[in-house]
Amino acid sequence: MDSIRDRDDTVPARPGIRRATARDADTVSDVLARAFETNPFMRWLLPDDRHYAEVAAPFFRIGVERELAEGEVYTTGTVEGAALWLPPGSATPGVMTQLKLGVRIFQTIGTRTMVAAKALTRFESERPPTPHWYLTVLGTDPERQGRGVGGALIAPVLERCDATGVAAYLESSNPDNVRYYERFGFEVTDEIRFADGPVVPLMLRKPH
Repeated sequence: MDSIRDRDDTVPARPGIRRATARDADTVSDVLARAFETNPFMRWLLPDDRHYAEVAAPFFRIGVERELAEGEVYTTGTVEGAALWLPPGSATPGVMTQLKLGVRIFQTIGTRTMVAAKALTRFESERPPTPHWYLTVLGTDPERQGRGVGGALIAPVLERCDATGVAAYLESSNPDNVRYYERFGFEVTDEIRFADGPVVPLMLRKPH
């Protein structure tokens, strides 16, 4: 998923990109909740404004904790945004893990749990079979969008992809951001259409 709006090609890469730690989990979750407040996919999932305000940050925290444990999370010194990655070979969680995850999602977003579970299952089923870094979430604080933060956040892993010959993959939860990702070498390979919901382009970046 993505919420960036970085449109200025002239903005240089931002220094100070760092790996997030468990101490950053709350702040990263909060900034992602703000970043995705108008995102088409998230607002389809959580359409009620009041409900979104209450549960978005705890919902993002579930993913933040997973990627901190199993992948890599990048942010800036003042947490202007975050990029969440899962590494090549990351497997679908086992049955017990999925059950625990489902319970936690239900405790967080309640009646929208089945919608979220079906969407996440669909996302997982469409991932490429070949090794790839999976950009699960990229978001920038709305007050910092358009300043090159998003590109700086994904740069460390994309550079590693090129150095090791591994692809990168993402779902663009906002179709308007397809052109943004194309600037970094991603290409649309397919799309997911949710019934009564958004269209989500799937994008793959071959190593350069």
